[in-house]
Order: sequence, then structure tokens, then C-alpha cells
Amino acid sequence: MKAFLIDVAKCNGCHNCQISCKDEHCGTEWMPYAADQPMTGHFWCKVEEKVRGSVPVVRVSYTPLVCGHCDDAPCLAAAKDGAVYRRDDGLVVIDPAKAKGQRAIMDACPMGAVYWNEELDLPQ
Repeated sequence: MKAFLIDVAKCNGCHNCQISCKDEHCGTEWMPYAADQPMTGHFWCKVEEKVRGSVPVVRVSYTPLVCGHCDDAPCLAAAKDGAVYRRDDGLVVIDPAKAKGQRAIMDACPMGAVYWNEELDLPQ
């Protein structure tokens, strides 16, 4: 099991979490947990930037966004044939072999953390 532990209070927008996630999942399959992620368009760990105020008083905040592994995960309810399941440790996993063609899984995610891989016809 690999995971990021991110202290959002210390996040300064360096995007290293986003870059390392891309590095780990592009050109690499982690079956049965994940198929290869496309080089562009997908961010399983994405840093959101918010700018508030105006010059001379500007505040910028950064929030790393990842799958929330929701208690009542809508993607789990939208999936057919066990394509999305919850592991014993609480993680919600999209099974790449079973999820093929199930765009409803992506549409159900309230956080926008599930992307559609056009090439593989797969929610990720």
C-alpha cells in the first residue's frame, strides 16, 4: 500500500505531490488496482490554487485534492458487477478489468477525482 500524507497547513503549492503521483502512474500498471494513467489530463493528486484579495493584500492558498474514499461512495453505487469495491482497510478501489466502459463511475464522483481514460475506455 502506497499513500501520501499531506499536511495541508504547510502546503506551499510546490506540486511535488502531483508530480510524484504522475511519475508513479504514467507508464506503470499496478494491476489489479490501477491501469496505466495517461500523460496528460489525469491528476489523481491535484493541487487546487485559490487567490483571494487584490494588490497589495493578496492571499494564495493551496489544497491537494485526492480521492476521499467516501463513507457512502457514490462511485461504488454507480458501478456494476463489483467494478468498484471497498477494501478491508477502507480504501475504495476501481477494478480496471471490471470497470471498462462504465463511465457512470466517473460521473458519480462528487470530488471530480475519477477521470475517464478515453484510450482504455476506463474510469480511473
